[in-house]
Amino acid sequence: MHTILIADDEEPMRELLKVHLIGAGYQVDEAKDGMEALEKLRKNSHYSALILDWMMPFMDGMEVIKRVREFSSIPILMLTARNETEEKVKGFLNGADDYVTKPFESAELLARIQALLRRGTSPYQETDNRLMYNGLAIDQGSRTARFQGNAVSLTQSEFDLLVLFVKHPKQIFSRTQLIDQVWGADFEGDERTVDSHIRNLRGKLKSIGAKDFIKTVWGMGYQFV
Repeated sequence: MHTILIADDEEPMRELLKVHLIGAGYQVDEAKDGMEALEKLRKNSHYSALILDWMMPFMDGMEVIKRVREFSSIPILMLTARNETEEKVKGFLNGADDYVTKPFESAELLARIQALLRRGTSPYQETDNRLMYNGLAIDQGSRTARFQGNAVSLTQSEFDLLVLFVKHPKQIFSRTQLIDQVWGADFEGDERTVDSHIRNLRGKLKSIGAKDFIKTVWGMGYQFV
């Protein structure tokens, strides 16, 4: 059974989320602020997803994401009253996987959680779970990636993008195709979200010494070369 960690400083919101999630068959744990959420994530690896409020005392959601991504690729759903595109992009760039704006409908929340868990528990499967590409090593079983021995921490979406690219070198993917292949029918963002994830993935690969494998093909999309 999946266990969802809720991090929100407002007890009524935590209780509301618990009602929805427990009613849908999930187990739930909770944290009242970002510091407590980090502590629980560091001590426990059994959480399937994190629902994270943006505005919290001591440490806001954006800082929590940055720190979580130093050691975990757990799917993260941002929960916030902010609805500006710029803020959403900032969240994606820092490592969030999806976004729900308050107030939200229960059906939407559960659908987004299900989509995150589906991507996280159903990675691309092969007989051999290891992929190699010019110094880049990807282990699909543990969902880890290394370049010449140097590890890189990737989000669920970044990892799935990388696997897709490595499996189809030289193929040009439009943004729409990437959305279909990686996020699927549940995706409700726009094409700029793809650009944000690609930019983040490029930066992380560069940080461990990898060359820029992902080429922008102007007017068409992206290509792994």
